[in-house]
Amino acid sequence: MKSRSINIFLLDGDPSGIRVAQIAMSTIQAIAFRRLQFAEVNKTFSELSRPGVYLLLGFDEAQPNHPVAYIGESENVTARLQRHAYNDIKEYWIETIALVSKDENLTKSHARYVEARLIAEAASNPRWKLMNSQQASEVGKLPLPDRAAMEEFIDQTKTLVGALSCDLFKVVAGNLVGPSDTADAGVASRPDLLFHCAGANYDARMAVTVGGEFVVRSGSLARQSTTAAAPEGIVSLRSDLIAKGILVERNDQLEFMADYVFSSVSGAAAAITGTSVNGRLAWKLYDGRTYADWEKQQNDQLPSGMTENY
Repeated sequence: MKSRSINIFLLDGDPSGIRVAQIAMSTIQAIAFRRLQFAEVNKTFSELSRPGVYLLLGFDEAQPNHPVAYIGESENVTARLQRHAYNDIKEYWIETIALVSKDENLTKSHARYVEARLIAEAASNPRWKLMNSQQASEVGKLPLPDRAAMEEFIDQTKTLVGALSCDLFKVVAGNLVGPSDTADAGVASRPDLLFHCAGANYDARMAVTVGGEFVVRSGSLARQSTTAAAPEGIVSLRSDLIAKGILVERNDQLEFMADYVFSSVSGAAAAITGTSVNGRLAWKLYDGRTYADWEKQQNDQLPSGMTENY
């Protein structure tokens, strides 16, 4: 990941209202707004009449905890969004992120290439359900210099979408946190062995990213059944992961076939154990320390040269 400076302009001063995000010195801008704000956005941003790509975001009405997305492109983004708003039945659509260029160098062919690549990227995120009925197939149909330019557009698009609080293109990346006081250098060099959660019919490993997310590692084993105490959201998530092939039945257990990111340590533990559990105590280091113990030790450490009276 590159270091980047991003400017976010709040048109109406509301952090959840109409927002425009731009990377410094870039010609790409991402305009985020709620479906009900489309008319105002249409009047304010003439750039949306140019070629570009867009995301329609919302939640599955049958499973309200599950986010869904539709990725589209058009040579006139405004006209396509108008069609979606007035002619298409997309009841899940709540939020929009449109991405266009501030100059006029982006063409219909460019937008189709970007759409195809973004669909492929989003399909690898098991937390989201894509509502596209067809797979785009424009990858490779641009001259090499144009493809290189569009790959940069795609890279910046993912950064801007993330900066606007949408994790559709989220991947497990970056350095993993390791306990600074471990005496076993082998463990420190194997971040996927940091935390364990093991018991009857489950045995899982979890790493923690520098961003504070909890990554249950591929190969971890979860209990196949859930209890009555299991949170409804966890039961639904497990079913969804099974449907997507992330969790696969293995000898009366469920095996993670890929790394999966959880936003809370207890959510990760509940998915593994199939019941409500305090993840801060359930996940432990090789030496028996709980996640709560380890977290406290990280927060208690002062920078070199500082004292408690600083």
